Amino acid sequence: MTAPLSSRAAQGPNAALIGRPGSRHQLETPALVLDLDVLTRNIEVMAEHARARDYLLRPCFKVYKSAEIARQQITAGAVGICCATLAEAEAAVLAGIGSVLLFTTVVTPGKLERLAALNAAAEELIVATDEPGNVSDLAAAARTSGRPLKVMADFDMDGGRTGARGVAATVALARLIADTPGLHYAGLQAYNGQILCIPDYAERRRASLECLAPVRAVIARLTAEGLAPQIVSGGGTGTHDIDPDAAVFTEVQAGTYVLMDVNYGQVQLWPERPGPFGQAVTVCASVVSAPGGGYVITDGGAKEIDGVFAALQPVIVTGAPEGSRYSIVGDDLGRIDLPPGGEVPRVGDRISLIPPHAWQTVPMYRVYHCVSGDTLVDIWPVDGLSNW
Repeated sequence: MTAPLSSRAAQGPNAALIGRPGSRHQLETPALVLDLDVLTRNIEVMAEHARARDYLLRPCFKVYKSAEIARQQITAGAVGICCATLAEAEAAVLAGIGSVLLFTTVVTPGKLERLAALNAAAEELIVATDEPGNVSDLAAAARTSGRPLKVMADFDMDGGRTGARGVAATVALARLIADTPGLHYAGLQAYNGQILCIPDYAERRRASLECLAPVRAVIARLTAEGLAPQIVSGGGTGTHDIDPDAAVFTEVQAGTYVLMDVNYGQVQLWPERPGPFGQAVTVCASVVSAPGGGYVITDGGAKEIDGVFAALQPVIVTGAPEGSRYSIVGDDLGRIDLPPGGEVPRVGDRISLIPPHAWQTVPMYRVYHCVSGDTLVDIWPVDGLSNW
């Protein structure tokens, strides 16, 4: 592979290890590690599922923020990607990703100006809005870009986030988009993240189908008024095996499946095969202190691995005896509590950790350390890191 970063300096302190046998276990830490063999299998499994169940896949770029991963997903059959921020969408378009959906509303003058430039540069750009007053702003951006802007009506399927509330408001919004010069009415966006991580498959299925009932009502009303949505986009990793049965979404915005984490590791994703996706991303930390007392300290703390939801802790994959527990005890410090009689890791030993939430840990890093077997084979950038 050819490293996509422009210089070894940008790749960080591990660039010299590329291609060296055993280098996976010699990384300077903390390091974000991506197992390319597992990544490839995850992409193939989801792509085959989409083909077998007859839906389009539009992976959620915000989870992994990598143009290279997005390209591999599209090569495997994904229709495009979806993004949470304008910065992510800009990074994706700059990297040559063909179809990009921005599912959050763009409202401020500076961002609308950037949106106009992005629409002019993109092969296909789709944005979502839930605000009637925003429609005229999007039309002005479209005129500035010199080409129509594709816009979806965002519907709140009781997720308590963005989205027009109720059938009537959503239909009125879609009508306004369709009737506004410079805009192309592209369809419907609907998302409820609260149901995606219910661990039990049957319970999650019940909750999901219940949430999709009003989406079906909106689609029926839109169709009756001559506004049948070409695209209905939503769902995620937690419902990708359920959504096709509801026959509501034309495309599913699954994201975490490609990397996996502790959170989705406890979710039964398929009824007959609870864990179809492997753990592709880990954090490599080093033991920096072994003071005794039944624990050691690592260089993986709150700034290296997410702890935003304290109920979930990082899970140790390798480097500590079975039964060890990991906790975040400082900005840059993690603690491993060891089982009685277990072998104590030495200072300098590497510890491999599964992050609680991949989407929260990935933005803490500038690069992925891509491994195959025990060898570091490439370093990829983490793209679209800006939060403005």
